Amino acid sequence: MNVTSAPAPSQRTRAQHRKRLALWLASVGFSLLVLLASFEFMRRQGLDPWTWLASIWVLVAAVPLPFIVVALSFKAAEVSLNALAWSTVLRAAYPEQTFTFRQTLGVVQGGVGMLAVIPPKFGGFAVLGLYRLAFPAIPLTTVVSTRVVQGISSSLLGILLFFIFAVATAGIGGQPGYVDWLTSFCAGQPVLAGALTVLVIGAVVLLVKHGREWLRGLATELAVGGAILRTPRRYGLLVLAPTLLAFAFRWAVTGTLLAAFGIPVIWDTLLRVNVSHGLARSVQVTPGGIGTTQAFDLVALGGFAPVELIAAYSLSQTAILLMFNLTFGLVALIWAFGWHRTAEFLRLPGRRGKAPFSTPAPRASVG
Repeated sequence: MNVTSAPAPSQRTRAQHRKRLALWLASVGFSLLVLLASFEFMRRQGLDPWTWLASIWVLVAAVPLPFIVVALSFKAAEVSLNALAWSTVLRAAYPEQTFTFRQTLGVVQGGVGMLAVIPPKFGGFAVLGLYRLAFPAIPLTTVVSTRVVQGISSSLLGILLFFIFAVATAGIGGQPGYVDWLTSFCAGQPVLAGALTVLVIGAVVLLVKHGREWLRGLATELAVGGAILRTPRRYGLLVLAPTLLAFAFRWAVTGTLLAAFGIPVIWDTLLRVNVSHGLARSVQVTPGGIGTTQAFDLVALGGFAPVELIAAYSLSQTAILLMFNLTFGLVALIWAFGWHRTAEFLRLPGRRGKAPFSTPAPRASVG
């Protein structure tokens, strides 16, 4: 009897894994180097880093429990609303299949948990793998397109708020805003500004010229994933409204924890913190963005509260949301797909079981 063994990973796959591991270790090493350099800088300024950290920890440990409960409730509501809206988009794209709230919640929160501990550059691959295993009967590009359609309103709102922040924020203490800075840069460095403008325009032209086929394919997938857009009223009530409400809950989490530390909860602080967290996620190299998030928060909230209080708030929010995302993500995955399927997915790719996550069961089409 011939026994066919599973094919060994290719040399290329092993090389890719080694490269990713090397980049991850390099990122962690760089973060540790920055931390040590920061400690040395504090010592040269006459400060004891350990005493400073001890005072920060006292503030972190003093966070009132009711604030934590309220913040986590807002966070759970945010994720649940996004999952509910996404299930509506999926049902509209594939009316002959069944998509449950439990299933979409497991995928959404499972992805959030992965991105909490894996840098975005690599976490995206893990999330795509989760999409593939959760919806094996649907093309991956279509699954992604439905996610894009579901979150397009919050994405546009986030871009709008970032634009408002970049244009209208004049800084603290009369500092010039970004428009003034850009104007002065172009006036002071006209050659460099012109060269950068030409490079940007050239990149856009090349992207449009060589990406037409890709854009056509993407447009086809978006047409399938965006079937909900053909019924604007349904999209507005079942997708747009819960997605925007989830966006509001995200800001409510920030406002609750700001209030817990006595930092003013005003439009300026909320806008600064949420923009800074978005920027911090783009350069995240440590679990939960520890380190990078604190650096951005210190800059964003400078002038609104003492440095120690800002650092305590930032560390508390990072730690609280990191633990919540990991715990809730694991619970949601187990609730949606069962312990064995979840364990299979969380193992190394080469050791994963053959069976994927449950495929949506066919159901009668609703006319």
